[in-house]
Amino acid sequence: MKKLICSAVIASMFIMSAVPVFAYDLPENTIAVSGRGIVSVEPDTAQISLGVVTSNSDAAKAQEENNRIYNNVCESLKAAGIKEDDIKSTWYYVYTERDYENNNEVTGYRVENSFTVKTNDKDNAGKYVDIAVSSGATEVNGISFSIENPREYYDLALKQALLNAQNSAETIKDAIGADNLSIYSIEEQSSRFSYSTTNGVFEEKAVADYGAGSSASMPTEITYDDIEITANVNAVYKFN
Repeated sequence: MKKLICSAVIASMFIMSAVPVFAYDLPENTIAVSGRGIVSVEPDTAQISLGVVTSNSDAAKAQEENNRIYNNVCESLKAAGIKEDDIKSTWYYVYTERDYENNNEVTGYRVENSFTVKTNDKDNAGKYVDIAVSSGATEVNGISFSIENPREYYDLALKQALLNAQNSAETIKDAIGADNLSIYSIEEQSSRFSYSTTNGVFEEKAVADYGAGSSASMPTEITYDDIEITANVNAVYKFN
């Protein structure tokens, strides 16, 4: 069985910003701490990046062939259960191919058509890759995994971060013999959404295997890791 293992190492979806921590003067009898919360979640969405590339000495024919293949790929994916709205064009470009060693003579035209396919059927991502490539797609540019609605998991991570900050403050308070700890301020650190894609070697292997005559009886297998939802806070506590 053909097995292309592309371990999608997913980075934290919320990345801590580079803003300096506690870059301000604090009043006396305060404890400044940081807290981090991390929630690991299995991804529920896969996004496959595909492409169709065609070349011809005639620009119109190159475009016509590209459109034909693209439509064929889309119809095959829709027949397999992909919704039409989940197929999105991301790049379409026509450019001239030249022989730079022969006075820049025009040798033909190249059409590049890139698009993405989103599916909640993440465990069958490899199947959709196989369908696309066998239907004419010439490029598989990677697969990314994500959480469609990460907010609820981020809220859990944020609660964890606050609890960890409080525990740190309590530990420091006990160590210095203080008491009557109370919150002075809490700051949620800036975050942004980010995740990585699968290994770039995937594209070469997938297309090459089909070019060598592999069949649908040898499906592509994709692996993925859990996604870490991370929240970070800065907190200041007052004590007597």
